[in-house]
Amino acid sequence: MGRMKFVQRRAGRYEFRFPLPDVLAGKPAPQPWPDSMAVLVNARTGRFKTELIRSLQTTERKSAERKVLAHIADAHRLIDQAQRYLREGPPKSITPDQIAAMAREHEIHLLSQDELIRERGLGLNLAVEIDLAEEDERPHDGLGMTDDDLDVYRLGIADLDQNVRAQSAKMRAGEAISSFVNRAVEQRGMTLHPEDPAWRQLEHAFIKAQRSAFSGILARLEGDEVPTPARPSEPKGETLTASLTLWAGAGGAGARKPQPSSVAEATRAVRRFVELHGDLRITAISKVQARAFRDALVKLPKALPVRLGRLPLPELLKQDLSKYPRRNAQTVNKTLALLSGILARAERDGFFEELPAWSNPFHVGFDVAPAEREPYEPFSTAELQRLFSSPVFAKGERPLGGRGEAAFWFPLIGLFSGARRTEIAQLKIGDVRAGEGGIWYLDITNEGADQNLKTVSSARSVPVHKELIRLGLLDVVAARAKTQPQTAPLWPEFAAPIDPKVKAWTKWFGRYLGIHAVDHSAKTFHSFRHTFKRACREAGLSEEVHNALTGHSGGGVGRRYGRERRADGTLDCGISLPRLQAEIDKVSYRDLKLLIDKS
Repeated sequence: MGRMKFVQRRAGRYEFRFPLPDVLAGKPAPQPWPDSMAVLVNARTGRFKTELIRSLQTTERKSAERKVLAHIADAHRLIDQAQRYLREGPPKSITPDQIAAMAREHEIHLLSQDELIRERGLGLNLAVEIDLAEEDERPHDGLGMTDDDLDVYRLGIADLDQNVRAQSAKMRAGEAISSFVNRAVEQRGMTLHPEDPAWRQLEHAFIKAQRSAFSGILARLEGDEVPTPARPSEPKGETLTASLTLWAGAGGAGARKPQPSSVAEATRAVRRFVELHGDLRITAISKVQARAFRDALVKLPKALPVRLGRLPLPELLKQDLSKYPRRNAQTVNKTLALLSGILARAERDGFFEELPAWSNPFHVGFDVAPAEREPYEPFSTAELQRLFSSPVFAKGERPLGGRGEAAFWFPLIGLFSGARRTEIAQLKIGDVRAGEGGIWYLDITNEGADQNLKTVSSARSVPVHKELIRLGLLDVVAARAKTQPQTAPLWPEFAAPIDPKVKAWTKWFGRYLGIHAVDHSAKTFHSFRHTFKRACREAGLSEEVHNALTGHSGGGVGRRYGRERRADGTLDCGISLPRLQAEIDKVSYRDLKLLIDKS
């Protein structure tokens, strides 16, 4: 396993080194700069640091890689805050209503804590402790306060009350009040400028709230009934799980719906969020909670044994997960994007109309390094030669994980059509058919109940390459058509539901590829698509043509002009089948020798 990013060994110990992005590194920091982000700025020069460096306090690599995850999450959080501050300037001050609500919540908290303390008691009984032998001591029963409890507690509250009265008289908050204010601001995900008058307004409001609470507690200690005020009612609106259902349903016939695989992933993401925070009303979800969820995802591996995968997220985070491969930033961002999409749909439906300043809390994804954004690379000729000289192709072997003929045909179809793995897996017998001029083509569509496409432009007709015909693909189709209807799956092992079977097959192919051809994270089944695109350019195909073959949406709105409806009712892509046939047959891999055993 390669060394983890941002971990460096120096003088025998490991340290965290995190480069700041170019928009910050070395640039002057606006003054005054918020204290909460002061760690990003060199106090001597007044400029942003070029990198964050922190000791991980260990000489063990595995320990360093566990510890660094929290530092990575914290660094991304700080950089997100700094970029937002530079982009938007100092946040607008909070409203008087917000200040009143926060102070009221503080008073309710103090009165609630008082109820708990007096209900359970402190367990003091000085007479028993002085007069009785050790063997006669009796534990406190926890049923209210003793006389000694009451005396000590009354003295403590009176002292606190005098202290807060002095703060009120001086109009200056003490350390305790300031810490309560800081915590309340942080919990709500707010960032106030150090000079914002709201700080003093909040401190004064909290002093008044604390005085009111202590007055009520002292009255209670004299036997008066002082009820704890009710907490503010829950925000109105749908819960996150209810919003997931609305998003997945997506309307009636003809409405564009999320892919089943996306719905499944979003369902898992919502389940994990609910495990961490509860099934919150969507209007109550804050960026603080979204960041906490994001930082929890960072700590999870990309795959887990079933027994661990079933644990709730808080319990799972307590386990030692260091031996499992780590989840990358792109995966975390994908999960956040799904949750963001659920809330974006709710916003279109009007659930946030009463919150005019609402912004999507799940827009807290990581900035992914440019080198990681497009990880796939085309196969080299040598890698293709090793693959197609391996046992599946040269000896006719059919491993169990390869699901029969899929092990043989999926890579070949990918190489000579650029089709995605799911597009190949979901083909029906009738999706390989002859069209204009007797030209055989793959009808890549989402017309079937269990067929889905990545984008609208993915629907297309791809002529069967002459090399696939030579290798016998049409014979496979004809053999299946003799015993099965046209709507049956072309590949028997890929009956619905397809998604889990495609994922399992992909894992098998990744292992097979690593053993026989190339073991590199940038080389996967999707590399066939990149390989085909490169071969199209090498063969001189225009971008318009090879986009039509691969289902890419380049070319603007004009690309959809000129489409004709075929005899079977389907639309072409604006380029005739004969032209596409002539163009795709130009694609070749000149130095690749396919010595295929189809037996």
